[in-house]
Amino acid sequence: MVLKKLPTLAIVGASIGVLAACSATPDQVVTKSSENAHAMMGQLEAIQKQEMALQDAFEADLAADESLANFAESGTGATRENLQTRQAEFDELKSFFEDFQGQVESLNEFDETDFTAEEDFANFDASRQLAASINMQMSAYIENYQAVLEKEDAYYTSLAAEDSDSAAFSDGLAEINGNFETSQTALSEMLPDLTALAKLSQTENQS
Repeated sequence: MVLKKLPTLAIVGASIGVLAACSATPDQVVTKSSENAHAMMGQLEAIQKQEMALQDAFEADLAADESLANFAESGTGATRENLQTRQAEFDELKSFFEDFQGQVESLNEFDETDFTAEEDFANFDASRQLAASINMQMSAYIENYQAVLEKEDAYYTSLAAEDSDSAAFSDGLAEINGNFETSQTALSEMLPDLTALAKLSQTENQS
């Protein structure tokens, strides 16, 4: 399975917490959403690293056993291990995204009356729009990638079945690669906004 390499994502550790909207200022909520963006980028990088190792794992398991037993649900091959690792990283991404969605809701509770200067509100609103865009893009990516993992799991299981044939092998592989391409496209479209929002907390820390 050949996957296109995406631009390198910065892995940045972030302490993610939930701010109560009633006690948080607009700047605090923006900062938290930016930290969430950092955390999500780290998880995406971890997933991508596993994707880049997948083809070698797949070829190694093909060569290891003619019965392809390592691909079964109970298999212990490198491909299964790769899939399980990506599922774990993906579950962590979803957890960070749930926090992020809470920040998006908090951002929407502020308006012009919460600011003393028009320029301050304009800057805040730009950050809010970034967050809203990421919210939609990440929702689409997560839905798609969960389907990718599920179809991949089913494909590996089918390879180990006694009635598996060359047609099932090639057709399934083509479908999996198509699913990966779709998820990579969704990720590429999201990266500019995600990177821009993540940089906000870096800028604040440097100032």
